[in-house]
Amino acid sequence: MLSSKIYRSSDTQGLKRISFREFGDDGQIVEDGLLFEDESFSEEAVSTSQQNQTEQPSAQQTVAPADLGKQIEEAYLQGKEEGQQEIRLQFDSSLEMLAQGVEEVGRLRATLLQNSTQDMLRLVLSIARQVIHSEVSLNRELILTTIDKALRAAVRSDHYHIKVHPEDLALVTKNKPLFITSINGLEGISVEGDPQIARGGCLVESDLGAVDATIEGQLEEIRRTLLSTVEQG
Repeated sequence: MLSSKIYRSSDTQGLKRISFREFGDDGQIVEDGLLFEDESFSEEAVSTSQQNQTEQPSAQQTVAPADLGKQIEEAYLQGKEEGQQEIRLQFDSSLEMLAQGVEEVGRLRATLLQNSTQDMLRLVLSIARQVIHSEVSLNRELILTTIDKALRAAVRSDHYHIKVHPEDLALVTKNKPLFITSINGLEGISVEGDPQIARGGCLVESDLGAVDATIEGQLEEIRRTLLSTVEQG
């Protein structure tokens, strides 16, 4: 370690004055002087000062290559994980939307199938109604066949009350004896005209029940049969 010594003005004999330059705060070059014991001290001091300035570390620290590589790797892994997480979220969202779409298609298919079935039944019934009405208009005695089938399907009784369309009333009344003799144990039949019953159909009633042989009743039976067949298929 270097030591310093203070000299009075009267003790400066034999000392050599040297000059050096330094920069002031305002950027101007100023001169000053120092007194040293000999030239060797002066040179050593100057050399030491320059060495210290050279050995001072830089204000900006340099990152070691190993640390830099580690930082790059960590940044890469973090970015990769974030990217994979975003992809997973997008994939989950896509799966959810796909599942909702499949469910909606299923509901739509069921609705379309149900509507198609109902449309088909309405079409079939409409055709059947037209066929029946056409047959009734061409064959006025069709009502007699309808009554005979209804009486045989009814619960056994000794008396029946039959409702028919007013235009069929005269023909049915005329053929009452035939109905009575065709049914074993049948004692009597009464016939009534009812405008709510379409031509060609009838309603057979007794104390034990009734048989709906009206045109609308027959069409409803056809509808139920067709619907049951479609559902089973």
